[in-house]
Amino acid sequence: DNTLLDRHAGFRLFCRELYHTSSLIRRSHSEEDALALMATFDGDGGRSRYDFFNDLMRQWPGVFQDLEQAMDVYLATYPRLLVLEPETRDLLEDLQDRSVPTAIVTNGGSIMQRSKINESGLYGLVQAVTVSGEVGVVKPNRGIFERALADIQAVPTAALFVGDNPDADILGAKSLGLSAAWVSLGREWPYPDRLPDHVVSHVSEVREIVLG
Repeated sequence: DNTLLDRHAGFRLFCRELYHTSSLIRRSHSEEDALALMATFDGDGGRSRYDFFNDLMRQWPGVFQDLEQAMDVYLATYPRLLVLEPETRDLLEDLQDRSVPTAIVTNGGSIMQRSKINESGLYGLVQAVTVSGEVGVVKPNRGIFERALADIQAVPTAALFVGDNPDADILGAKSLGLSAAWVSLGREWPYPDRLPDHVVSHVSEVREIVLG
């Protein structure tokens, strides 16, 4: 999310689709106001989906029968709305062509994360996928990075980790000795005494770091 896939765009598409399929929401709010409320409930992706949908159902009682139905709709809808940008696909294909092994390391449940990877077309473009819900540890725990490195038969000193989260991705990877490239997304790095090895505005810029 927000490294290989544009999570913000996909989530906004999900909210817009929910708005247009729910007469209850349409009757009470304009599209602009409803999407702004949903963005608040989402907390820029920082809140759990359970918290998001609980807030949403408090705002619009009856939009879902219950939390289970809300999560079912999310699982069935959101992954197909994530689009792999051409620049990102080109990067992964170039790495494959140069025999550079790659792995995805992602926090989340197995069904949702693998559905997102499958629906977006990422399967087949990377050598391995490590999901926290399957291995029992989450970023920034060293164990999840160790598992991914083992899956592609790499050692930390010869690997680069790329991510958008300063704590879970960058500091987590560097604690194991990996080099790390931070996808800044226009933000300022929050820890001046602990810097990433590289700062990029888009993951496609990693090509120059890895391939020269």
